[in-house]
Amino acid sequence: MGAVGTGRGRGGGQGAQGNELRSTGAYQALKDAGLTDYEALAYLGLVFRGPTSAKALSESTGIPNTRVYDVLGELERRGWVEVDASRPMRFRAKPPPEVVGVVRAEQQQRLGRVEEVLMKELLPVYETKAAESTEIWFIRSVPGMVNRIRSLVSSAKKELRLMMGHFETEVYGGVIGEISETTKKKRVRAFVSEDVAQALSGTGLQGAEIMIGAAVAPFNIILSDSGEVLFHLWSGLDGPPERRKNFMVYVSDRSIEKVIRDYIDALFSAGRTSPFSRPP
Repeated sequence: MGAVGTGRGRGGGQGAQGNELRSTGAYQALKDAGLTDYEALAYLGLVFRGPTSAKALSESTGIPNTRVYDVLGELERRGWVEVDASRPMRFRAKPPPEVVGVVRAEQQQRLGRVEEVLMKELLPVYETKAAESTEIWFIRSVPGMVNRIRSLVSSAKKELRLMMGHFETEVYGGVIGEISETTKKKRVRAFVSEDVAQALSGTGLQGAEIMIGAAVAPFNIILSDSGEVLFHLWSGLDGPPERRKNFMVYVSDRSIEKVIRDYIDALFSAGRTSPFSRPP
């Protein structure tokens, strides 16, 4: 920060130091910390002048004489300045390290109030509105698909269901292990085709309840009990790999989730147990 005059000399006129102080990085930092314009000027003025009277501070910084006592009183209340018992009273800036602690405590209190409002007042409203609405998203990039699968797996509260008619290593190779890890805390049920069962036998979906279906459509569904459904669709599976196209459709809707859940459970009950399935 550049040098700032003490304001004790004859040049510069009333409040000249205030304009200099406003041009410093410290002034903006104090504003960011929650001080008003006059409060920032008062604290900086006391730092550069040292202990001084309210009248002298008003003259050097340009803070109106009718406001300076209120400004200094507020800074004293917040722990930024202190006052001695001399006549006239003199005000002194608290040491910067001490003020850092004051700022940190104020920010923690503000964060606590914001957190309380967000979690206790706004979150219930948000969840109610989210439950009433339907979200639909299309995902076409492989990284986006992988991230969405991971998010859905994480969002499951107690159960995760899968119906898999096609296994694509590029998309699922990196998340099968995470789904296996999920089985330690959540129930995972998978209804899969013969081809997918063969693929899973090599990658391992440990701890899941797996049923094999005789005729599973070549698309995938991943279902979270939090009301989220992910459809993974392909075109051109009967052609060369370079001509295949695939995308995902993400739906957040509890009524749709329930219908799909019942559908997968019906298929699951008609399948045959995979040799590496965990007993239900």
